[in-house]
Order: sequence, then C-alpha cells, then structure tokens
Amino acid sequence: MILSPCNSRILAAILLATAMLVSFVARGFAADHATILMYHRFGEENYPSTNVTLEQFEEHLEVLASGPYTVLPLEDIVLNLQSGTPLPDRTVAITIDDAYLSVYEEAFPRLKARGFPATLFVATRPVDRGLRAYMSWDQIREWQAAGYGIGSQTQTHPHMHQQSMAENEKELRVSNERFLAELGMRPTLFAYPYGEYNLDVIDLVKEAGFEAAFGQNSGVAHGYDG
Repeated sequence: MILSPCNSRILAAILLATAMLVSFVARGFAADHATILMYHRFGEENYPSTNVTLEQFEEHLEVLASGPYTVLPLEDIVLNLQSGTPLPDRTVAITIDDAYLSVYEEAFPRLKARGFPATLFVATRPVDRGLRAYMSWDQIREWQAAGYGIGSQTQTHPHMHQQSMAENEKELRVSNERFLAELGMRPTLFAYPYGEYNLDVIDLVKEAGFEAAFGQNSGVAHGYDG
C-alpha cells in the first residue's frame, strides 16, 4: 500500500510503502546520505496542498517504526555529514515547516508517543503577532524543552531570491534576535522559504552563521560544502 501525500525536503514527492522507502538507494550497512521528510500541516483538510491527514501521518510513523529505518535528529545528520561519519543505512529525519498550530496539537503528541525526533522550522513574525493558526512562543518553548530541534525560516517567510540582499540580511538578523530573546538560542539550521534560493542567498545564509540550509530538491541529502 502506498501512502500519500508525504513531501520530502530533499525529495519533491517521496512515496512511503510498507516494505521500503523508495528514496533510499544504498543497501549497505552505512551511508553518506539521508532522506529528510518535510511536513507542514496535520489534519487541516482545507489546505490540501500542504496538509497530511492524521491517518496518513500515523501510517507514515508506523512505517518508520516497523521498518528498517533509523530516525535521527536533523542536527545529528548534519554533524555526521560534515564530519564524514557514516550514517546508518536508511537514515531519516523528520522536519516540519511554518509552526502551524496543528503541529503542536496533532504532530507533537504523536511524535512523542513514538519517540521520534523532529525539527521545526519557524518564521518568527506570525508567532510574534499571535496569529491563531500558528504556535505561540510558549508552545515552541514546550517543543524545545522536550528536546526537539528548532530551525529558522526567516522573519516573514519571503521569496528571498526576489528581494535585495539588504532585505534578506534584515530577515536573518531580526529573526535571530527574536529566537535569542524568546528561546535563549539562535538556530544553526535554516530552511529556505518556499525552497527558493540563488547563489547570493546561499552566501548570505552562510555568512549569517548557519551550519546547514535546506531546499526542496529531488534526491537525498548528502554532505555539501558549496
């Protein structure tokens, strides 16, 4: 049985099946790559393009729990890829974009019940404005206190490749200031809003001190020093 939809940050559309994750290409005992799953909304049927039903999400988690997969924190995968340390074969990371409220209400308890790590990429302005569709800072702090990862997705989630570098620099600077003020830390991982970037944006993100950044390209995540 094929389960869908399930987006992947490195795969445009990854298919999960009971026997395998088709994105994996290595069959040895160690690998130099991982598959990074990307979710947005959970059980929000009014947003089909970014939503996964709760039944589908539970099936995805069951596949990961019962199959030959190793679910690791994204931060650990990045460290291994940077250092050249082999990863377990069929390594998977779970990531979630945008910090919608359904992450807290639906995904968070299910991830905790399975003992699966995950990383949440947050754009700070919707949280600062207290928009009802988004998590609050208190809820994000609860996520953080439970040992889950937090990455940055700028302040306003803009189309960075269409903005000036001065505007993008402000996006990174202000969001980092907000993370530091609210969470006592600034993220080391970054997700390009809408998966969009160009060489100037890549350079700016590197200059801002992020250790790794993620788009939405087909394939698996390898170490990259570009």
